[in-house]
Amino acid sequence: MIYFDNSATTFPKPEKVTANTFSFLKTSCANPGRSAHKMSIESSRQVFECRFEIANMFNINDPTDIAFTKNCSEALNIGIFSNLEENDHVITSVLEHNSIIRALEHIKSEKNIEITYLNPDEDMTITDYHIENNIKPNTKMVVLSHANNLVGTFYDIEKIGQITKKYNILFMVDAAQSAGKKNIDVQKMNIDILCAPGHKSLYGFTGTGFIYANEQAKVKPVLYGGTGSFSDDIHQPQIMPDKLETGTLNVVGIKSLLEGIRWINSVGIDIIGAKENALAKYIIRKLIEIEGVTVYTPLNDELAGIVSFNIDGLDSSFVAGVLDLKYDIAVRGGLHCNPLGHRYLGTLESGFIRASLSYFNNMNEADKFISAVKSIKSSSGLNI
Repeated sequence: MIYFDNSATTFPKPEKVTANTFSFLKTSCANPGRSAHKMSIESSRQVFECRFEIANMFNINDPTDIAFTKNCSEALNIGIFSNLEENDHVITSVLEHNSIIRALEHIKSEKNIEITYLNPDEDMTITDYHIENNIKPNTKMVVLSHANNLVGTFYDIEKIGQITKKYNILFMVDAAQSAGKKNIDVQKMNIDILCAPGHKSLYGFTGTGFIYANEQAKVKPVLYGGTGSFSDDIHQPQIMPDKLETGTLNVVGIKSLLEGIRWINSVGIDIIGAKENALAKYIIRKLIEIEGVTVYTPLNDELAGIVSFNIDGLDSSFVAGVLDLKYDIAVRGGLHCNPLGHRYLGTLESGFIRASLSYFNNMNEADKFISAVKSIKSSSGLNI
């Protein structure tokens, strides 16, 4: 199969990731931080090393400011629910994932917060000017993705971070579509809270994610229970990462994330990002040439390996099904958990097709994909 659904989760994982993780699973996998035998100690070491590698990748000063979560959605919810109070104002955009939108709307229904949804520029980006022009006296947070999952455009989060620092506003970044393919420096970019999944462009397994929060940001537990620390105290620990890591950690997933980061470091983030960017632009240029195909991803200088489009007159989920069943190509149709973005683009009823790339895709696959789209457009490809 040609796998163009990497924004949902990357496939395949690098060989070293699967091999080293399965080796650990077969030889040393125990419950970290619970016992003193050598297997438990080895499991704890893998967790520590993963935390350390995450800190290095994102220039986080203290690895204990990083807590593991089951996915990016959980991390985003922790960051949002921990910091917004009654009558606070938060700035976000119409291009954000439901992991942000639904959390904000839920708090709004309970605590009467005010939400400003920014529309993007013509190049589908959010800028520091958007942010500064919408700051109010009660603005508490700016919550944005680094690259949106809808059309794959990046935001200049360094410039946005300068604005949030200037006004002493918390800056939370959703790095679900950028971590591992574009450099992120939480110090340089003034990021207070960073959330990311482990299973996308960090090339770990599903069931992994993390949240980083600096000393300016609050993080509150969502679960209470055993942490392997302060076991004589009936109250939840109030130190990071213990207060967020209740229960047995997904140590196999964390090991895979560790190996994914090591693999990325061996290849180079810039090289990975450049390859995906070049392939995305190639596909966009070819799709634009096909009459009756509407492309929604702009040809910006940098893209997050996402190409979104529709074939006029055909339902996006139907086209995705044809690509799967007839051409053995995996893409995603529909709304991509991003209703406000689709409403902004006028595609809320139809959705669109999203092809999302990884380092392991190539030009030959891109050409086969373009040929399949042409065939479907001419109707000859509909006989499945």
